[in-house]
Amino acid sequence: MIEPGLLKAFRRELVAVALLIIPPLLLIPLGALWLFERGGTLAFLAIGLVCATIAGLIMLLGKRKPAAPREAIETPADWPEREREAFEKIERFSRETPALSFTSQAEAIDVARRTVDIVARHYRPDAASPLTAFTMPEALLSLESVAGRLRRGLLLAVPLSDRLTVSQLLWLSASAEKAGRLGETVQSLYNLYRMARPVINPAGSIMAEVRGIIQDELLTSAKAGLKSRLTRLLVIEVGRSAVELYSGRMRLDPAELSQAAAAAAREGDAKPAAPPAPLRLLIAGQSNAGKSSLINALARSIVAQVTPLPGPPGFACFEAVDPAEQTCILVDAPGLSAAPGAIEALTAEAAKADAVLWTVSAVQAARETDVRGLRAFRAAFETRSDLNRPPLLCVVTHIDQLRPFAEWDPPYDVAAPPGPKARSIRAAMDAIALDLGIPVASVVPVSLAPDREAYNVDALRLRIGESLPAARYAQLSRTYARDARGGWWRDVARLYHGVRTIIAG
Repeated sequence: MIEPGLLKAFRRELVAVALLIIPPLLLIPLGALWLFERGGTLAFLAIGLVCATIAGLIMLLGKRKPAAPREAIETPADWPEREREAFEKIERFSRETPALSFTSQAEAIDVARRTVDIVARHYRPDAASPLTAFTMPEALLSLESVAGRLRRGLLLAVPLSDRLTVSQLLWLSASAEKAGRLGETVQSLYNLYRMARPVINPAGSIMAEVRGIIQDELLTSAKAGLKSRLTRLLVIEVGRSAVELYSGRMRLDPAELSQAAAAAAREGDAKPAAPPAPLRLLIAGQSNAGKSSLINALARSIVAQVTPLPGPPGFACFEAVDPAEQTCILVDAPGLSAAPGAIEALTAEAAKADAVLWTVSAVQAARETDVRGLRAFRAAFETRSDLNRPPLLCVVTHIDQLRPFAEWDPPYDVAAPPGPKARSIRAAMDAIALDLGIPVASVVPVSLAPDREAYNVDALRLRIGESLPAARYAQLSRTYARDARGGWWRDVARLYHGVRTIIAG
């Protein structure tokens, strides 16, 4: 029996569907009557038989295994290289996994388990049991994140999901089971009719059988493609959630992250936190490379005022506030040198940075110190699997002093340099990128000469903006690691409150 509440809730939709279906349904008996009256039944059957035969041959001769969908799956913009590597493994696994039948729950669970295992071994290759290398709060926050995405997906993709109640869904499920049994009975009666149809109408029987073969082929191909697509989506979504879980993004919720990241960026300063947490930009390089001029140029361009903050010995820290009240921390590192401990101090400070601007003078040929500093910078993060390396941009200064010395007529097209000055700038960029082992796309040339207007600082600001998602993720991973190291006092407080609860109970 149909639930009255369901009919009442969707009476408008049912009436609209009925009005749309009735006219095309009337065409069937009216068309058959028209053909019968004019004696065109046999001609119609012959045309249908020929078309069905040709279509059947096309489908049967061109039959091939359905290919897995190859559409690109976009990764979140704030995922760094390590997370993208994990997701590439998931995408490869999704293309190699045979389509599920979707009739066995165990089959789907096995594919999901293997997906999670790929991600777990990517992040915990040395763990005895990588599948369980997470905490209960992380698992709960992951479930909360997945549930939020599932809710948005239901609202966007499933019609009537915000109107069907649970009781109505249960009724539909029970009705589907009854409809299935009724369908089996109808199929048995139809099979009896198919056995008798060749005697009654041979031509119509042949055409109907050919049409049935074509329909079955089309349905089988469509089902195979749909199953392949759904299998890939299952692997992708499970893999995406696993990356978020095993990468450590589920250790803190957004509110906790903002508070902790703001405190870490200010190095204990007592100012109240304001989301989003300020990003910490480290400006490094050799002496006389133009670091202070670069900070002044950025301060004049992107901030309204700059205030000093306490920092490590030798490092000058500034909190910059722009007109929109967004903050960032600018860290001016001392000139890098070969002195004992200089590179180690810079590396330690780089581990607390969200992005690094490495300044190199275009007219400074001695770059061995920069090479050593960058090598130590990379090595520091290779040993810290819990941290993501902050994005690095190389700022090439003093480009106005390159040959020809007397020429300075910006702007210069370094992508396709037309003149001698532009070619000199591009040659300096290529040489610096080769010496430092960085892509030339990460090299930004600027001129900060005090006697003329700063050149290409706006392009540098644009490149910094493009690296902000990766910088934000570096900040989050550092916050996770900081929170994990400083969690013992919280555990003591939790133990105290637990004991109090037990005693009070």
